Amino acid sequence: MSRKLPLIEGETSRTACARTLVHAGVDEKSGEVLTAAVLAERVGWCTGLAAGMTASLLGEHWNTADVNTLAAGVDAQGRKLPSSAWMALRRLGWTTAAPEGVKVMTGSSVPFRNRPVALCGR
Repeated sequence: MSRKLPLIEGETSRTACARTLVHAGVDEKSGEVLTAAVLAERVGWCTGLAAGMTASLLGEHWNTADVNTLAAGVDAQGRKLPSSAWMALRRLGWTTAAPEGVKVMTGSSVPFRNRPVALCGR
């Protein structure tokens, strides 16, 4: 059973977000409690990283052929693309890499869709 609400007529996508306030943080390696200033710096760095990776992905695929592929809603084997954007991009093989020097955390504890966020652990 899907918890997603169906799109209404004329609607092609829906974006949801949740506002949050970060009160505290702890460095996982040292156990040190982070100040608000350090948290703000790290969130800013992470946001910049995600924006850069997004720009790279868009720069590579913002062309007529790729936009038409995405608009068709099917992959190369004719299968319907998933409704989740990250899964559709994964199915199409449209990926981006972290900049040199940034360690990508992998493993079962880091779901595919959260890996850009996991990159933020410098």
